[in-house]
Amino acid sequence: MKRRLTWAALLSAAIVITPLYLAQRVHATPNNDHHGGCSVASLKGTYAFRRTGVNNVIGGPIAQIGINREDGDGRILFIRTTRSQNGEILDWFDQQAPGSYTVDPDCTGTFFNKSQNLVVLDGGKRYLLLSVAPGTIVTEEGTRLEE
Repeated sequence: MKRRLTWAALLSAAIVITPLYLAQRVHATPNNDHHGGCSVASLKGTYAFRRTGVNNVIGGPIAQIGINREDGDGRILFIRTTRSQNGEILDWFDQQAPGSYTVDPDCTGTFFNKSQNLVVLDGGKRYLLLSVAPGTIVTEEGTRLEE
């Protein structure tokens, strides 16, 4: 049990430290199409994403990949995803209209009905997420495939 807790602590630290290290090298860049800042229109199109972390609410470590589609009006229209949840594999499944998002002029915002904090990068070509739900240490990175 002690070894498992040590492993979980090390994994959690790596998950938190890696995005912080990368954030030092990457800057949120406002989309000039929106008067010098970002907006919900900055996220529009189909994105590939990768999510990792620990979600104690659903039972431990998770690793997830998939695609999602944002409409540019603040709605997440579609998610197709697969994940490993505490070592149990959940095969590909679809979610229709899974939630909403916000984007402020400084390129920060929220995702999935405010359960995750968001940073929009490169004028909406990429994004970073951090879960703010209690019992989670989960981050996600997304890259636009097409508009």
